[in-house]
Amino acid sequence: LLQSATDRALRRRAPPKHLWANRAGNLATSSSVAYTAMADLSARPSWTWPNTLGEQVRHSPLIDADQNVYICTTSRIRKFDPDGRALWTHHDPNWRIRTAPVLYNQSLYVLADSPELLHMHPTLAVLALDSGSVRWRRAVGTLSRGGDAQGMLVFDDRVVFGAKRHAPDGTDTVVATSAVDGSHLWAYTADEVLWNFSPSTPGDGTLLFSSSCGGVYRLGAGGELLWRAGSHVRGTMPCSTGGGALGPNGVFYATYKETASSNLMEAGIKVAAFSVANGSRIWVQELPYRGVNYPAVGKLGPDGPLALALGVGDNVFPPMPKTVEWPLLGMFGGSLRNWVVALDASTGQTLWTTEERRWPRLSGAGETDAHNFVDGPVCWPDNQAIPVIAGDGTVYASSGHSGDLRAIRDQNGDGVIDPLEISTFRAEKCFLNSPSLAPGMLVAAPCWGPTYV
Repeated sequence: LLQSATDRALRRRAPPKHLWANRAGNLATSSSVAYTAMADLSARPSWTWPNTLGEQVRHSPLIDADQNVYICTTSRIRKFDPDGRALWTHHDPNWRIRTAPVLYNQSLYVLADSPELLHMHPTLAVLALDSGSVRWRRAVGTLSRGGDAQGMLVFDDRVVFGAKRHAPDGTDTVVATSAVDGSHLWAYTADEVLWNFSPSTPGDGTLLFSSSCGGVYRLGAGGELLWRAGSHVRGTMPCSTGGGALGPNGVFYATYKETASSNLMEAGIKVAAFSVANGSRIWVQELPYRGVNYPAVGKLGPDGPLALALGVGDNVFPPMPKTVEWPLLGMFGGSLRNWVVALDASTGQTLWTTEERRWPRLSGAGETDAHNFVDGPVCWPDNQAIPVIAGDGTVYASSGHSGDLRAIRDQNGDGVIDPLEISTFRAEKCFLNSPSLAPGMLVAAPCWGPTYV
């Protein structure tokens, strides 16, 4: 009874406006914010978390309403104040946190899988922001989970996350539980694979998400299908590392391929725009790249156009013997390549393109370094993390190849990104997920390296 009274009191408070609350920042999962952060990356970080245990950081750090920073590794969550002082650490040796946690009201929601690789049955735990202590935890059924890097949403006292019933990996089932006590609300199973599942909501209780093969879904508050649009590629294998994000214009944007091909050299990603109201397709573009992540959607500056920022290029591989790596690398011309592409959100037309430095390896930087064995042998990121669009139009891109973090802005609006319009920080460790932004604060956490603020 005492715990229930405490929970009710917490919910009655005015909810804090957290600054980077979940994967891709907000409920739209748009990876765009109205505020700005440092764009000159040549300056030294204000503070650094050194990651002395060699832990794997799969998720973007979170930033609460007071600019406290939460760094999540495989089995630990650490809270730091804005100046880098450690406030608390929560460690559970049985946790494998493969889904990005969420800040919601005065709590941190954590979906932790069990160590077993074949089933990974999840537990939902809720931590108090002030102390890191567990408010409550609940096993959420006998669901199996994928090993990819997923997101979840917490809104309207509901938790939404991904699971799998038929797919060997990834997500094919969307699950909703109560944010009050973890009790099951509903589940919806698709007939295709959602990779790195990361749903969006327009704030009306409905949910939007897209598959790796181009299917786009809108579910009602009770989990019922409102509409389905886009490609329809039934199967249990992913087609790409793409997905979707919601714009501020009532349009949902999806990136994908339409075939689950094993041909490593096959190019041809697609980007499409869909009406949130009825699922009608507004436009579709095909681009000549091999890999793509989820899009970022935001304005390229206060007076700039609404745009999509895409991280496209060549996906990396896990480490392998050089006798295997070099011939395979030769198929890619001797190096892996990545670009950031900005598209006009209303038409899909290209606004600008910029390429990062080429990477002469098949695996990401830092993958062969000594690691915490509990966290797994590799991070295996995508070609790039999801870009982030700041309020001044700066696009932050973090590489799954070299570990370069770049701040990109077409300052003169000529559609050409010249070297003076890019600032680069070399983390020397590959990134799986994006940096996080708060007013005047940029937090970057590569897979195996230190976290920089």
